[in-house]
Formats: sequence, C-alpha cells, structure tokens
Amino acid sequence: MRKNGEVKSLETGYPSRRLARTPADALQAAFGADAGDPGTVDSPAALAWLRAVDLAGRGRFAAARSRCAAVVTGPFASAARCLEASMLRQSGGHRHASVSDGAAYALAAPLARDEGAAIAFRVDALVGLAADALGVGRFRLAATVLHRADAELSAGAPAVAYPWWTVPRASLRRDWVAAELAVYSGDADGSARALPALLAADPGAARPRHHAKTRLIAASAAAATGDPERAFDLARHGHAIATEGGFDPLQWAGAKLMSVLSGEGPGQRFAQEAAAVEARWIRDGAEMGRL
Repeated sequence: MRKNGEVKSLETGYPSRRLARTPADALQAAFGADAGDPGTVDSPAALAWLRAVDLAGRGRFAAARSRCAAVVTGPFASAARCLEASMLRQSGGHRHASVSDGAAYALAAPLARDEGAAIAFRVDALVGLAADALGVGRFRLAATVLHRADAELSAGAPAVAYPWWTVPRASLRRDWVAAELAVYSGDADGSARALPALLAADPGAARPRHHAKTRLIAASAAAATGDPERAFDLARHGHAIATEGGFDPLQWAGAKLMSVLSGEGPGQRFAQEAAAVEARWIRDGAEMGRL
C-alpha cells in the first residue's frame, strides 16, 4: 500500500524495498555482486528461492516462508528446505530445523555429483545439519557432519571456477559453522585457526550480508582466543555493515555481541537496540520463544 507517497509493505506496514524482478537483480539481491550467471537461476522456482533468501536476510521470515512453500519440486526444492531450516534455527528451533535440513539433503543427494549448484545444495544441507547439532550441544556430531560437507566440497572438479552463489558460498558457510563449533565447544586453538581462515574467505563489501556475517563470526573467534580489542573492532564493523544493509538478523546478532564487548554504558544501548530489532523481527515472522 502507499501512504504519503511512500511504499509500505503489506505484511509489516512499514517501508519496504521492492523485490527484484529479473534473475540478475534477484541473484544480486540475494548474494551480492558478480555472484554468477543469471541464466542459471532463470526459472520460477529459482526466482522464488532467491527472493526468499533476500527476504530472510532482512528478517522478513513470514514473507520468505511463503515463497519457500511454493518450491516443492526440482533442485531448488532442496535449497528452499535449507532456507526454511535456517529461519527455524535463527528462531531457536534447532531440532525442528534438523528435519528440514534432512529433507534438503534427501532432495539434493541424487543430483549431479559435479554440478556446482548440486554440490552447493548438498553442502548447504550438511552444514545446516551441523549447525543444528551445534545448537543443541552435540559437538561431536556437528564435527562429523562437517567432515561429510568437506567430502562433498572435495568431490567438486578442482579446476572449475564455480559461480560464487554455488560452491564458494557453500564453502564459506562451512567455514562459519566450523568456527562457531570451535568457539562454542571451548576449543581456543581451533578458534585461533579459524580466525585467519575466515578473514581470508571474507567475500568483501560487494557481498555485504556475507561480509557482515563473516566479520561477526570472526569477532566471536577473536574473543574466544583472548583478543577482546580485535573482537570489538570486527564486531563493530560487522554490526555497522548489517545495520546499513538492513539485515535485521545480523544487526541483532551484532548488537548482542557488541553489548558484551562494549563498556557498561554503550553495552546497555546495544542491548536495547537488540531488543528493538528482535521485536521487529518477531513481528515479521521470527518464531523466537515459540519453538
């Protein structure tokens, strides 16, 4: 709807940018610049998934779920189930998420062994399952599933320059969860090893959502190694990128992290910011406290 000349979201009632219309625009909105050939995502299912990725990255979970629900067949059905799992996991529903991630892997397993999107979908599902296990404290299981993801990545053709939205992006997600596993299992040496690997894999400003998340996870790794100053700088950078980009889930995570890493006064302000973003996020379909 339109009020005072401003486009308003029908789902939330506040300003919302229009969803990308073309495959090229949808690919960039979901994954940043130069993510791959738009021709590879020029189908109704692919576009629905890409638009859902964009919406979910901004915290619009209800709208993202409705688009995922429309993708039930073909290779992108696996990707849609993975995205549904990610939204459940971010809402605290790790056990529920594991069901969707398991379905995603079952759909991706029969796909071509060396095709970039197929490899990415299998890795995404396995990385999701590892994150689900991590979220309920099953660290050994998380490590085992990450090893399976590594095997899938190794099966790809080494000389092939896969589009970034496929294998390179899935590999970065694997690095995120490996770093989180080290942090949350109390593995300081693993956190120290993960930090330079994360920074080397950081896709940079051209892919702002992935850039922000990489910085935030790197901040957690730095904190786990006993380097609070570096952790603060990385967290501040990641939080700023997320806030500027309108990535509510990452702004929330960044504010939470900054509330811990900052002094008492600034820390309280970041805690208040996190609470405000969380309320907006729940209004947009996050299921925190309900799973």
